[in-house]
Amino acid sequence: MTRSRRTLFVAFLLVAIVVAVLMSAASRATPHVRDQVVTALNDRFRSEVALDQFQVSVFPRPEVTGAGLVVRWAGRDDVPPLIKIGTFGASAGALGVLGTPVRLRTVQLDRLEILIPPGGIRRAAGEVAEAEPTPESRRQPTRLTIDEIIAHAAQLRIASKTPGKLPRVFDIHDLHIFGYGKQDGAEFRASLTNPTPRGRVETKGRFGPWHAGEPRRTPVGGEYVFSNANMNTIKGLGGTLSSHGTYTGVLERIEVAGETNTPDFSIDVAGQPVPLTTRFKAVVDGTNGNTYLEQVDARIFESHIHAKGAVVRTEDVKGRHITLDVTIDKARIEDLLKLAMKGSKPVLTGAVKVNTALLIPAGEADVIRRLRLDGQFALDQARFTNFDVQKRITALSQKARGDDAPADGESVVSKLRGKFALRDAALTFSDLTFAVPGAIVQLAGTYHLENETLDFAGHLLLDASLRETTSGAKAVLAAIAQPFFRRPGGGSKIPIRVGGTRSKPAFGLDVKRALLPG
Repeated sequence: MTRSRRTLFVAFLLVAIVVAVLMSAASRATPHVRDQVVTALNDRFRSEVALDQFQVSVFPRPEVTGAGLVVRWAGRDDVPPLIKIGTFGASAGALGVLGTPVRLRTVQLDRLEILIPPGGIRRAAGEVAEAEPTPESRRQPTRLTIDEIIAHAAQLRIASKTPGKLPRVFDIHDLHIFGYGKQDGAEFRASLTNPTPRGRVETKGRFGPWHAGEPRRTPVGGEYVFSNANMNTIKGLGGTLSSHGTYTGVLERIEVAGETNTPDFSIDVAGQPVPLTTRFKAVVDGTNGNTYLEQVDARIFESHIHAKGAVVRTEDVKGRHITLDVTIDKARIEDLLKLAMKGSKPVLTGAVKVNTALLIPAGEADVIRRLRLDGQFALDQARFTNFDVQKRITALSQKARGDDAPADGESVVSKLRGKFALRDAALTFSDLTFAVPGAIVQLAGTYHLENETLDFAGHLLLDASLRETTSGAKAVLAAIAQPFFRRPGGGSKIPIRVGGTRSKPAFGLDVKRALLPG
């Protein structure tokens, strides 16, 4: 054998030996890694793991691949799996796949599904509950560590506590989990699309350690940014919302604090964008999505609104049921009217205080159709912006005092008070009163937000007699009519009606009640 042939033979022999060693290592690595992975998942989730396919290769570089991974709590087939993975692949070092614990560098997951059961999965009859791991047991070495887990299309499903209710589903994009296997939980980074209002959520934080006995008690905490949420996905609203904040707690009780900014918030019935900002503190039940608002401080222009309440799911109805107690103590009526009335010019200006209960039942109708209000308000130092209306108010004040001079200047409306209720886009007022020098107006009726029509009836109470409000021949007729309009204690009580529309109100004597008093 020539020297060159001997060299070639030795090289071939070395390659064969290396290949044999690698094949031997791979054959030993596959069951070793599989056992470590299955045992680690069983221990972590107190479950049983099934794997359709699992393979470890070490040439040309160490890799792990598999398919059909299913994690079932205690092997139960009568409840959905905790975790399902379509296919997966992982990179690793040679020592990573052969050592203990098994260490994987980057794991790529395809079709990841996670189901959080409500309050843990109920045990079968007679089954003994396992104790939650102690702090000492959590410090025991894990059989599996993963530097980074990546899932580009994951789905988180949270089962409802209500029997027969479909789970809440979150589609998560670009989920990254760092440091899986650490006893104090893992860091994560994720982005997802919130369906209503529709917008992008970016979040990062820490999740775990997993509470196997009661998954809803698993710790979670972090921060979020909610960008460019389209309020038009809520029927009857408009605008683009952005929000940021922090959260901490366990899945069934997550405390959230944050801020929102909607520079163009609007209600369709008025269609007037206003700048809306809020600061809030809330508690969220991650197992059903119910949100309990402990404090909401909102601002529209220079008007401040305070609220607390709840946003909860209801049975058999799409959407959320919203209940709030609202207090408005530092506000301008012109700011608030922009939300409910069309036109750039508000009906009234002035400082206002409001207390109301707010309810928006779940459903698919426009918000303004579902919105219900029951409250009371007080408005001081108000002025009507409609020149004709303000002129009539001024003239009324002068005549009520027996002043025959031509109306000039402005008369401020004071002590504007009332109770109100909103149903089906109709705002009904009761005990509505306001005063001008020399007169008090008492009204009750309805303002329809959609067609802006007025339908009010009431009384005009004058300090002066009818004769004192006019002169000449009219004064004689007024003196004759005075007995029909006499006010107890002096002055006059005149039945009136207000109709027309917001832009063209019609004021007049209620003839029917005037001719048939009482």
